[in-house]
Amino acid sequence: MLKINAILHSMKKLILIVLVLVLLGGSYYVSKNKKTITQDPLINQYVDKETGISFTYPKILSVSNTAGVTTLHHDIPYQNNGACDMKGDTEIYDRLTDFEMTVRVVDKNLVNTVKTLSPYIPQENFADNRLVISRGFIDSYSVGSLSGFSIYEGVGGCGQTTYYFPIESEKTLVIANASIQALSGVIAQEKVAEVLAVPGVISREKNKEIFESIVKSLKVGFED
Repeated sequence: MLKINAILHSMKKLILIVLVLVLLGGSYYVSKNKKTITQDPLINQYVDKETGISFTYPKILSVSNTAGVTTLHHDIPYQNNGACDMKGDTEIYDRLTDFEMTVRVVDKNLVNTVKTLSPYIPQENFADNRLVISRGFIDSYSVGSLSGFSIYEGVGGCGQTTYYFPIESEKTLVIANASIQALSGVIAQEKVAEVLAVPGVISREKNKEIFESIVKSLKVGFED
């Protein structure tokens, strides 16, 4: 009887050792294969608690909010005559804006938002309470999870493209990206080369890349 008890006791110890080894092995596997999420040191997170707008953006940009309009901005040290050099302004500015975009939510449906912010658009571009596409002027536009319209507003590389995304029946997300005339290619290439030689400048291609990355990360709404 004592011999049987001793055998049983030894078996219990063996089973316990096996269980401990299995648990340790599982813990090591989970630890080894666990993905570590790290925050990119070059990226910031923006959250507007009033509108529910949130997005990520490069730290090289500054962010401000005035009257519900969020502005992302970057400029470089370069003497210029303003955003639209071809206007022939005599005033000289010490810094040149090479990136600027705005984000806002308008409490109106798509058509009424466009009519309010772009009142010059002909009535023929509206039909049956919808926006009518006009290639090169009013185009359909999708990026990330957003789908809507883009409207180019400018001339000679000066102006902006405004994007309208209906997010609710009476709410429209409006994003504008400024056209940087000095980098548009419509002025002397020598001047473009001068601007691109400034350390830290955001090129036309980089401008588009940053803009699209911000829009793709953008969310509207409050988490429960």
